[in-house]
Amino acid sequence: MLLKKQTVWLLTMLSLIIVLSVYYITAPGSGDDLAYLEKGKNTAKQEQGAKSKKNSDAAVTSAASDDLFTALRMKRDESRDELSSQYTAAIASPNASAEVQAEALAKISELQSLTMKESTLETLIKTMGYDDALVNTMDNEVRIIVKGKKSSKEAVAIMKKAEEQLGNKQVAVEFQSKSK
Repeated sequence: MLLKKQTVWLLTMLSLIIVLSVYYITAPGSGDDLAYLEKGKNTAKQEQGAKSKKNSDAAVTSAASDDLFTALRMKRDESRDELSSQYTAAIASPNASAEVQAEALAKISELQSLTMKESTLETLIKTMGYDDALVNTMDNEVRIIVKGKKSSKEAVAIMKKAEEQLGNKQVAVEFQSKSK
């Protein structure tokens, strides 16, 4: 009887540690993203005051493009957070079997790994000379949106980088025009 109580206690503590770890990993930062967004808006306002009407229209278009990337990132992150919270709830459920908890934990780990791979691929694409890139992998399909000029050679290079990072998945590359 003592062994069963110790095992239950150990599994409970491990589950608690896992739930808290997932929470702290997926919880939003201390407002760094908001400060960055506000900084970008202030910069656009300063540029508008210093340039002619034509250049201010380009700055507004650039800000709108940045907002598109920000909105898509937020949507992707929200769906990931929702999945992660579902898996965390499955782990924390007192009625869940050990198999269900292990499967949910594996899916959380897979989700975190996929997020890291996406981030790495975005960085690699930016080092190719693009202003911004967004990688979204859902349902075994990879959607990459790149801010820059459209080029079929560059699209092929981006697809190869995606295959190196994410494996053999169907890749779609879209280009958003870069405003001047």
